[in-house]
Amino acid sequence: MVHRILIVDDDPLICRQLEDLYRDRKYEVVTANTADEAMEHLEELECALAVVDLKIPGSDGISLTREIRERWPDLDVIIVTGYASIKGAVEAIRQGASDYITKPFEREEILLATEKVLEKRRLLDEISYLRSQLSDRYSFANMVSRNRVMHEIFETIQSLAQNDATVLISGESGTGKELVARAIHFQGRRKGGRFVAINCAAFPDSLLESELFGYERGAFTGATHDRVGKIELSSGGTLFLDEVESISLPMQLKLLRTLEQREIEKLGGNRVVTVNMRIITATNRNLEEMVGNGEMREDFFYRINVVPIKLPPLRDRVEDIPLLVSEMLRNNPMARERSISRLSNQALQELMSYSWPGNVRELGNVLERAILKTAGSVIREVDVQGVGPVVGTQRSGVGRPQDYDLPIKEYMRRAESAYLSAVLSRHSGGISASASHAMIDAATLHRKMKAHGLKREDFRERPSK
Repeated sequence: MVHRILIVDDDPLICRQLEDLYRDRKYEVVTANTADEAMEHLEELECALAVVDLKIPGSDGISLTREIRERWPDLDVIIVTGYASIKGAVEAIRQGASDYITKPFEREEILLATEKVLEKRRLLDEISYLRSQLSDRYSFANMVSRNRVMHEIFETIQSLAQNDATVLISGESGTGKELVARAIHFQGRRKGGRFVAINCAAFPDSLLESELFGYERGAFTGATHDRVGKIELSSGGTLFLDEVESISLPMQLKLLRTLEQREIEKLGGNRVVTVNMRIITATNRNLEEMVGNGEMREDFFYRINVVPIKLPPLRDRVEDIPLLVSEMLRNNPMARERSISRLSNQALQELMSYSWPGNVRELGNVLERAILKTAGSVIREVDVQGVGPVVGTQRSGVGRPQDYDLPIKEYMRRAESAYLSAVLSRHSGGISASASHAMIDAATLHRKMKAHGLKREDFRERPSK
């Protein structure tokens, strides 16, 4: 990945020398003559390093360094000055500068300082990334099951660790498709690389292209700086395309060329970038039917369907519910804090008797509500018909006698959530149709859905069996 360096100096000659020096080493460079201009650049651009002169109009390098470190703590600063002193160097470091260099400087001196700072940042970013992934415990051991079909899936994941075959994961919403994708990545040879996930349904076609392929400055209105796309970012690791069925036919063709040739061109650019990543896709639709209906290209389908994995719904693996509940309680911070470790037999029986249209995700939501309501160490009551997304035939629970004991504000909040859930369920998660039904605009519907934790994928029709 190419690093961008910001140079802040009011001397045109110094700016030009540094700019030429960095460009020769293939760094991207942007310059500013004042502190205000520097802050404007940082608001718009993502920089890896700022090289700041100690004396600049309208401010000074020490003050600018302090402000940069306060607003962008991950951005390193090197201060350059013609007025060297021990006191100045100490103050620069105290305010967050990574290094302090005096003029006139040697080319190798400034380059060595730059590379040292950027290497430190690369190592910190790598450590932070690995810690975040490990803290989420995305591993093969995090998937528990007594179910025969799930055990076959575990064996498939183990075999995939030895190769980079493209995988298509299918299953209803809430069955854990992304969890399986992460398990494949972290069990495989590419676990040292990034796992980059993108929900293809979350972007219209024009935005999806820029998200996947990236763009160069000036590619379109608002493209004020270069951006690395998800495909390039995943090179060396895994690219996970969720809800792959939502990709349009023209975009499928663009992706097909990338999957076959392992090359991309950014929007607005003509430079070919070679990429090397594993592809994992996921869907809750029947893609073969979509191919037959002309909604998906046949060649694209066969390219992504090299190793198919079909996840069973939770209603077909009810024997796993006790295991899943135990795992969820063990990993829930509130449950650990309050020493909630198990369910009563009656509560567990109620969970195992329910049809779980929202699958494992719905089980997690029900358990979280039960934890909030539990006073002791044992969960004795679970409300599988509680307030939340309505999926299939699930009732909202609003309107029962006990609901009238609530404050009116809370009652209205629950009623609105139930109403929106019912409307979204009727229209299979369609935003335009649901907004029209509710007589509000799409932006208002999105805002209300976010406030109530509703996701349109939870209301989409599941493929027929």
